[in-house]
Amino acid sequence: MTSHTLVTGAAGMLGRALCETFEPHFKLIKISKSGRENTLACDLSNLSATRKIFENQKINLVVNSAAYSDVDGCERDPEQAFRANTVIPKNLAMICSEKKIPWIHISTDYVFDGKKRSPYAETDPTGPVNIYGMTKWAGEFYALKSASPAVVVRTSWLFGAHEPKNFVNAIVECLRKEDEISVLDDQRDAPTYVKDLSLCVQKIAEHLFDFSKNNPDKAWNEIFHVCNTGDTTRHEMAVAIRDFMGLSKKKVHVTDRTQIKNRVAIRPDYVAMSNRRFQDFFKMKIRPWRESLSEYIKEQCAS
Repeated sequence: MTSHTLVTGAAGMLGRALCETFEPHFKLIKISKSGRENTLACDLSNLSATRKIFENQKINLVVNSAAYSDVDGCERDPEQAFRANTVIPKNLAMICSEKKIPWIHISTDYVFDGKKRSPYAETDPTGPVNIYGMTKWAGEFYALKSASPAVVVRTSWLFGAHEPKNFVNAIVECLRKEDEISVLDDQRDAPTYVKDLSLCVQKIAEHLFDFSKNNPDKAWNEIFHVCNTGDTTRHEMAVAIRDFMGLSKKKVHVTDRTQIKNRVAIRPDYVAMSNRRFQDFFKMKIRPWRESLSEYIKEQCAS
């Protein structure tokens, strides 16, 4: 049986990477709120509109990458954050449960409070400290309560093509223009290349689809942390970007968080996650972040 897979948030950085990875293996239905990038336009926070998508399309697998991930934007507009990060997975959980459709919900390391000083495991208690983390945690709740098989994939600090505002692309652009830049050194977490994340999500999707097909009356609700191996700070990563670009003479200074304007949301200090459970369960290695970053920077500088 062919998997007809609904990918939400398909016009975003992660959504586009997921579609590129999934395209050769699954028949895709691509949804986004904007309708950009040859996607179907739908506000998935509207339950009746979401139901129509499922009524008009053959769907037997869902990957939800729709989110409002602007951390400070969420703090300023909690209603929008709630609609995107909580209501959408709530609606998908309801419909997928009714129709017994397996689904994957992409979540975040920001469900943790940042007080731990070793990589977070899936079993560690959550405790979000900002609106973004709270609304994403609430979305996880609905996914994990699904009557249909559902997997929560927590990931972190995404970088990749098609999104100028992500940290790596922003630093690349700054280093091309400036001889000196200043970067925060106040958080430590695990960077994640969307291409690597997409390959891991594909592995989960294949397993979930097969499980659902072979166990039509069983739920399988799990959490996996999927991020590149290792952790770093923004400053350390900026230095690595500079070196991979061959611009070692340029200066990368440390700045203080008080110097950053319009930063209204609290950030957890330490949210590095362990991906060991994913690697052991699926027998699949995830690359160190430096290796993935090096590959991406070479591609960017060559283009």
